[in-house]
Amino acid sequence: MEMDSLEVHVVDTFDEEEEEDEDASRYNDDACDPQQQQQEQDLSAEDISPQDLTAESRLCLARSGLRSLPAQLLCGPRLTVLDIRDNLLTELPNDIWRLKGLQEMRLDRNALRELPDGLVQLHDLHTLSAAQNRITTLPAGLLGHMEALRSLTLNSNLLEAAAVSAAAQKPVRENGHANEGDGVESLGPLSHVDLRGNSLCGSIVLADYGALTSLDVSFNKVQSLDLAALEQLRRLHCASNELRHLALSGRSLEVLVAPNNKLQMVQVEPPPSRLQELDLSRNELTMMPSWLVECRGLSSIDVSHNQLTSLPEVVFLLPHLHTMQAGHNSLRSLPTIQNANLSLQILRLQSNALTALPPHLLNCCNRLVELNLSSNRLMVIFDDTGGQLKALRRLMASYNQLGDAALRQIARLPNLKALHLAYNRITQIPAICIDSWSEIQELVLSGNHLISLPESITSLRKLQVLRMHSNQIRSCPTVNQMLSLKVLDLSHNKLEQIDLARLAPPGLQCLDISCNHRLHVDPSHFNQYRSKRAMSLVDTSGQNRSCLPMSPYHEAAALELPWTLGFADGGAWSRFPICQLRLPAFCNTEALLGIFEGSGASGPEVAKLLAQSVPRLLLEERTLPDTAHEYMKYTILSAHRELRQKGQLSGANAVMCHISRPSPAKPYILRVASVGPQGVLLARIGGSCARLTKSAPHSEPNRVLGQSAEFPLVIPDPFVTEVILGETDQFIIGASERFWEYVPEEEAVREVAASLGTSRGSKEANTAAKRLVDLAQGYGCTNSISVMVLSLLGEGLRPSSQSVRAKLS
Repeated sequence: MEMDSLEVHVVDTFDEEEEEDEDASRYNDDACDPQQQQQEQDLSAEDISPQDLTAESRLCLARSGLRSLPAQLLCGPRLTVLDIRDNLLTELPNDIWRLKGLQEMRLDRNALRELPDGLVQLHDLHTLSAAQNRITTLPAGLLGHMEALRSLTLNSNLLEAAAVSAAAQKPVRENGHANEGDGVESLGPLSHVDLRGNSLCGSIVLADYGALTSLDVSFNKVQSLDLAALEQLRRLHCASNELRHLALSGRSLEVLVAPNNKLQMVQVEPPPSRLQELDLSRNELTMMPSWLVECRGLSSIDVSHNQLTSLPEVVFLLPHLHTMQAGHNSLRSLPTIQNANLSLQILRLQSNALTALPPHLLNCCNRLVELNLSSNRLMVIFDDTGGQLKALRRLMASYNQLGDAALRQIARLPNLKALHLAYNRITQIPAICIDSWSEIQELVLSGNHLISLPESITSLRKLQVLRMHSNQIRSCPTVNQMLSLKVLDLSHNKLEQIDLARLAPPGLQCLDISCNHRLHVDPSHFNQYRSKRAMSLVDTSGQNRSCLPMSPYHEAAALELPWTLGFADGGAWSRFPICQLRLPAFCNTEALLGIFEGSGASGPEVAKLLAQSVPRLLLEERTLPDTAHEYMKYTILSAHRELRQKGQLSGANAVMCHISRPSPAKPYILRVASVGPQGVLLARIGGSCARLTKSAPHSEPNRVLGQSAEFPLVIPDPFVTEVILGETDQFIIGASERFWEYVPEEEAVREVAASLGTSRGSKEANTAAKRLVDLAQGYGCTNSISVMVLSLLGEGLRPSSQSVRAKLS
């Protein structure tokens, strides 16, 4: 019978624990199944039967290994739909016009650099999709001449504004003049355009395409966008540009998504009375748009990460407003609202400067399901007038000044499922809370002043996650009957002795009792428990322990290295898709760290395989003359090849850090290789920091380990950085993708600097990593996340006078 596996974090001490395409191709050869490779041989004209071209009006040749379009295919005038996605086409024949009956053509994920001029003669074509190619030019007059074209998808190419303008020029009459004043009809019924992830920049004005209802120009570098003439426009997505000016018609507008720009205001005329979704997050707004008062159908507003100091009352009173996100602003107060029945179900106000909530605001929010107040200055949440909030399921109020009285008020919430109150001023958990929280599944009270946990906590039968690290807890109740408990974190407390049989219920997946200085375990109890259940021990001391500590910690046993490691995980623990590589004493004098995040059903296995294979591969690659000079790059490529069958359809993001030095007389060098959006920051004394990783630009092919079936559309080539470390370098933060979506880089640096203080050591590094996880979860992150903090001990790294060199590839 297979036993449940329990991961135990143990220690009673500190924690130390297009050359690109060619290289990718070489390391991709062994990744695919030979049988699959045989099935994907190039398709020739002989493989297409006459029945394919005459009996059916639809022809699908996707994933056929095509390198050119068979000439025989152009003899099928009855063809109405042609699907040749996921091939290796570099060009299309100009006589594509011979497919006169073609109505829909899909060319996504090939290697096309341009589209042929013959396209403009396909007068029946209504859908054209050529996403994720390398297209830089379009046929002149493409949009103006194709009278039937309704949908154009060209995202993830290399198009510039000039190419799009040339394609949008009006058709020319026989007299040699462009059609002027012929109205929208002369330019066709084009209604959907997708230009995400191209190279558009500067100012864009669209006035001629009045039939346009959906436009996406996200992930470009557009600075000004004027769409005021498009009265039929219903959906606009323009995220992640450099917009300072945005003008729209609000006559038909239903969705406006414009985050991550530089907007200080948005011009919409007439007011968008049909607007349902508004996202202006991560801009430079100092006040809410005045036209919001007319948006009575609005259900979702996101203005987080701006410079707002107040919110107007009228916004809260919108009759259909379901979600209000205004976190990461400078709000000092909220409007006073009385005698109203607000429709709000999600209210997120994290990371502001709120010292109190209006007396009656929460009493008006009877439908509220989620409330996030983390990182404010609150001493209380509810007043004495009520605040039942019976529908509330998630309350996030970490990093405030809440005490025991506030906790007793929170006991009024009978249907809570998740409660995060980390880093407040709580000293005890009143019995009334345990009696009330019968539905609670996640309880986080880390970083408070708790001395003990009540015995009655074992009555919380639905509790899955209990995080109580960084308190003053000396003992823990017998929780082995809490059958739902999956995560128990009691690290950084004052535990002295434990019995695993009493502390670990059958379903527990992670038990963290690290950094309890006085902790020791009875060897007989430990061995007896271990014989009944598979256990994975995670030694946070860097000493490669194979068992729990049997005696209190002695400082002399610690390894002497110029860095100390802290790490933490959080989120969904069922099939956790992230695996860390932690070797702070790699080859005795080096450090090798990594975070590998798998995707899909095989994600956990892929991540684990990568973490296991990287140390061996790195040793191999840096001894080979051909790869030693770029061993980080080739280690990543070799790891990709190591995935073999597992990596055909499943992918993974990876980041790997290696610290070494050529000789004792030389300074240490930090090398970072990454594939994907994980982030690594190097922070220096004084508050400055440098990002050592980057996400693959949206105009480039996707960079992912694995997914070898998608090669060469998806390549594993890594981004590599090299930095010489010195005395001013204070610490390194590495974290998985989702973490950075919730925690700004500068805030992460401040949090770690505050945790480390002036005495840098592994206990503080562990605490810093855990604080970062608590911060991300306090801001609403429910995804799986992983964090590492490497505290650098300045002495011995290098003299501060030496220069810092960064090598990018």
